[in-house]
Amino acid sequence: MNSVHFTLAADDRPVEHAEAPTGPACIVNAISLAFARAMSDNRDPNVLPTGAAMVLDEAWNHAFLELDIPDDASRRGLIASADVRLFDPNTTIIAQDDNDDFVYLLLEGSARVVLLSESGQEIWIDAFGAGAVFGELATLTGQPRTTEIIAETECRLACYNGTTFTALMNMHGPIALSVARLLARRINHTTQRMFELSAMSATGRVYAELLRMSAPAGSLGPARQVRPAPSMIELARRVNTTRETASRTVNALERQGLLRRSESALELVDPELLQRMAVSS
Repeated sequence: MNSVHFTLAADDRPVEHAEAPTGPACIVNAISLAFARAMSDNRDPNVLPTGAAMVLDEAWNHAFLELDIPDDASRRGLIASADVRLFDPNTTIIAQDDNDDFVYLLLEGSARVVLLSESGQEIWIDAFGAGAVFGELATLTGQPRTTEIIAETECRLACYNGTTFTALMNMHGPIALSVARLLARRINHTTQRMFELSAMSATGRVYAELLRMSAPAGSLGPARQVRPAPSMIELARRVNTTRETASRTVNALERQGLLRRSESALELVDPELLQRMAVSS
């Protein structure tokens, strides 16, 4: 990965300087730099220059909404303690069996969670989007990493070592509660996937995964959209089947008028019917 560093110009505009990589590639965002600069100038570190404060506001705000962290003290604590890094696509963020304890908050991008077999084959477990927190289990249990987490796209992450993140949870109840809710959701998610693998056909699992990946399509009534449209290889990997089965299932839904394709999305025309089909498969 390439390393990029930023300083602040007189008008608080980030100015990029390319340097030779010196380790894991990272990008320190203007918010963190502004805190450091404010401290060195004996200014209030909670009052950021307008230009710097705007750089990642949208990404941070989205993350806080996803995590349901409404209070300013918790938000300021997470921002001030973050080491923000940029990971290139297909770069390993967390390596299976490693002993580090960093916790990550995904600000931008997407990542996949896999198990690696002895032969190096990837077994798909989950996918993370902006607003996801991961890596917390190593901090909470003190055990090695159980999965591999790989950047699917370019990912911007707020990184915290285990000691720092534990201190944040002890200091800010909303952060600790958010992590507890996160773990509960993942238990439910894992339980549902275990049920689907044992009780549903491969076709039914494709139906269920399309519904899970979809979001309301706005003005299109009850329809839902999967955006961006996944490749058949990705869809098959998610439900532990073959590319041919995934492709055959999607083609059949299209012939039945239950799915429409475009270059960028899959539209699920009747999600309620698709849900009933998944359950009965």
